[in-house]
Amino acid sequence: MAGTLRNEGRPPAQPGTAPGVALVRPPARSFTETLTTARREGRAALIVDVKCRSPRDGELIPDAGLENYVRELLDAGVDALATVTEPVYFGGSLGTARRIRALSGVPLMRKEFFTSVGQIDESHALGFDAVHLTLRTIGDIGLVTEMQARAVALGIEPVIGVHTHEEAEQAVALGARVVGLNNRDIRALELDEGTVSHSESVTALLPPEILVISESGLHTPEDVARAAQAGADAVLIGTAVAKNPHPAAFLRALEGAAWRR
Repeated sequence: MAGTLRNEGRPPAQPGTAPGVALVRPPARSFTETLTTARREGRAALIVDVKCRSPRDGELIPDAGLENYVRELLDAGVDALATVTEPVYFGGSLGTARRIRALSGVPLMRKEFFTSVGQIDESHALGFDAVHLTLRTIGDIGLVTEMQARAVALGIEPVIGVHTHEEAEQAVALGARVVGLNNRDIRALELDEGTVSHSESVTALLPPEILVISESGLHTPEDVARAAQAGADAVLIGTAVAKNPHPAAFLRALEGAAWRR
């Protein structure tokens, strides 16, 4: 199934290009420093995934409401944002990413089914501060290594996305500074029932110098608290925020739960 996730209908990006989108590069914001600061403060950083739709829930953020939604997240004090630029399953686009970047002063991570090093150049040109390189969708450690090196050279953080114990070990071998630990199998396109218990089990395998993001399958303040107590340095949560009728109040509850007890 992983072969069906590789940017259907889109040619690989060429270095330095962002098709249909003017190139921008605002000052870099340190994704890693944001997570490190939260760790020093004794809490998990809150990263909201601005996801326009999901395979499970359909449309999450109407296009006309995108700017207001992002402003609400920023006003609530989120530490960082992420967005999926994949169009077929998640309704993302480079244009949407550019709109988010124009509004946001916090670090922004790109999620995508990456297939080429050129997409790292593209991400840098669009103003992303981090790229999420998922081992099981890229499927080639050599290519991951090239993408990782290019991201570092450009000054953006390569977040190595893992799901299994074996992938966590691969991330360590790659010298990852930040690991995104997905509680679900991304190849199932959010249709499996991942829970925070997966983070509780895998986080313990990673050395303490690696910053860990617990991703997906987080729905409640209790989930965030469990991830933080398990040692996650950040939580990535998207659908639960977008579906909540009062996202700002919900985010405040999540922020309160993110402090380690």
